[in-house]
Amino acid sequence: MGVRIITVDDDINILKAVEELLALRRHEVHPHLSGADALAKFETIKPHMAIVDFYMPDGTGVELMKRLHERDPALPVIILTASRDVNDAVEAIKAGAYHYLTKPIQPDELYSIVDKVAEGIALKEENRRLKEELNVRYRFENVIGRSGALEEVFAVLDKAVRTKSTILITGESGTGKELIARAAHYNSSRASGPFVKVHCAAIPESMLEAELFGIEKNTATGVAQRPGKFEMADGGTIFLDEIGEMPAAMQVKLLRVLQEREVDRIGSVRPKKIDVRVIAATNIDIARAVADKKFREDLFYRLNVFHIHVPPLARRKADIPLLAEHFVKKYCGENGMPVKDVEPRAMDWLVERPWPGNIRELENVIERAVGVSDGGSINIADVTDSYMVPTMPVSASAAAMPPEDDGQPPATGNGKNIDDRVAEFERRILLDALERNRWKQNKTADELGITERSIWYKVKKLGIDVKKAEA
Repeated sequence: MGVRIITVDDDINILKAVEELLALRRHEVHPHLSGADALAKFETIKPHMAIVDFYMPDGTGVELMKRLHERDPALPVIILTASRDVNDAVEAIKAGAYHYLTKPIQPDELYSIVDKVAEGIALKEENRRLKEELNVRYRFENVIGRSGALEEVFAVLDKAVRTKSTILITGESGTGKELIARAAHYNSSRASGPFVKVHCAAIPESMLEAELFGIEKNTATGVAQRPGKFEMADGGTIFLDEIGEMPAAMQVKLLRVLQEREVDRIGSVRPKKIDVRVIAATNIDIARAVADKKFREDLFYRLNVFHIHVPPLARRKADIPLLAEHFVKKYCGENGMPVKDVEPRAMDWLVERPWPGNIRELENVIERAVGVSDGGSINIADVTDSYMVPTMPVSASAAAMPPEDDGQPPATGNGKNIDDRVAEFERRILLDALERNRWKQNKTADELGITERSIWYKVKKLGIDVKKAEA
């Protein structure tokens, strides 16, 4: 990446030599014979870095560097000096110079330092671009959904983001709680700070304290010092997903962090102050957990300043077409396909599903439907064939009963695997529906909300002898 560089030296030969060397690397160089000239043109050029001589008629390079840093405190400045006196180099570095070079300038040394600065600038620019993309992506108006239920979520969220208070997000698995947490972060004054996610249920209890609060060096043999997630989120937001699964001992320590706004690394004798906004989420009935003494009441009150309940997809029918179209575009794009249309009958079928797995389940169905569909549209057969019938828990009384003889060979080994169980469950549903409809496949298809082609496919796959049954 080429960067904009101002150079300052009262020796015009040095200026030309540096300019020619840097131009070979496609950098944009702006030479100046005095510090005053460089300062006058600073705002016009908006340089990424500066290379200045140590000794100049109108002041030292260190003095000029301080003036440059008044305009841009992060500007990397390289000091040039003809002196071999190490004290000049030490003075420059102490005053804030990025590096120094002695004259005559060696091209390899110059390139090495400038390239390192350019790499850092490119990384900062990429981070800035990504943050801007995230800010746009998680703006309220860009979060997919316009149902009344979701509008209620945004009404609370709009108030919450204006404060520093904690937010508790509840809702079933797959409803998009993390999306709401990210929207809260990127629409707040902390948007430029980090967003750090911790999945409380996925970290072993023995490691959770170190993961959250950090650990000091040599707390145990061979243990390296490392910051915890709270320190990493300083100035931003920490998202504690599945907070309802947090062990009781950790709940006590988290409560102290919320009260004191400081963390203690394991093995540390001095707490560290932090500025972190906490957003927690859970799919359990947290109020019931408090009543059952499984979750601390005082911690619940600390977290529950703003409570946002994300409704299940079944209560957000109006959002299903928008979400389906979004996922179609996403997976068509990922697979290098033109964007497909969803046929009206297929969309109607999607809207009427109960979606126990919520948005995550809908996304999985659309991903598969995009892959199996032929042509430029997704029809009802594509979505029905992609929809998996969920397994149902078996009651104790049903489990004690011997299985019905359904004409299939008995399972071998130590029992049926999950695929066998799903197939058996699906087979019984289909058999019951066929019997109710006197083995008419078209009527059975209508009852189950799938196509005749799907019925034919499932009958064949599951080994159901329709002709024998009709007889």
